[in-house]
Amino acid sequence: MGIVRKDVSVNTSKPVRLAGRLLAAVAVLTVLAACQTRPEVRSQSAPNLDLARYTTYGFMEKPSTDTAGYTTLTTRYLEEAVSREMASRGYTRSDKPDLLVNFNVATKDKVESRGPSVGVGYGGWGWRHGYAWGGSFGGYNDIRNYTEGSLTIDLVDRERNELVWSGTAVGRLTKQAQDKPQPAIEEAVDLIFNKYPRPEAQTAQAH
Repeated sequence: MGIVRKDVSVNTSKPVRLAGRLLAAVAVLTVLAACQTRPEVRSQSAPNLDLARYTTYGFMEKPSTDTAGYTTLTTRYLEEAVSREMASRGYTRSDKPDLLVNFNVATKDKVESRGPSVGVGYGGWGWRHGYAWGGSFGGYNDIRNYTEGSLTIDLVDRERNELVWSGTAVGRLTKQAQDKPQPAIEEAVDLIFNKYPRPEAQTAQAH
């Protein structure tokens, strides 16, 4: 009695395609994570804000960054950076300003999981009757601690004692930023004021 041999073809294209898609997904997530090192900025304005009524600005006598009772380097860096932004928008510093500027800085310890495990199961072929593919990037279930910092700049109507605009930047504090904070402060202030509506733009929208 002869033995009949049958060639059995194994379709491996589906697992290969799945692996390719997952590798692409991990690459995209990695790029997005890299972009997130830049501070996230958000802002809010008072209803019916009329910037045209404000022409001068000044700083709070005791901003939130001076809790020790003296002017800190952080406050000085902030005042210098904010003064440049306000001057570029046509505001003049005054002892009796229309707008008072206040700062608030905060830090928070956070935990993140980097290098998420990625897995796909596909059964029905192979000597183990099952196929599994898993991948990770930058470590497998890599748990890390980091410090998140936030800077908030408030503009207050001095006469009414009302907040009219606020901008906040939130980002990861790197060792370099903590050792040399001035460049990081200047970048954060610049990003925050990118959200501040220029008076001429608001006037144009009103018309």
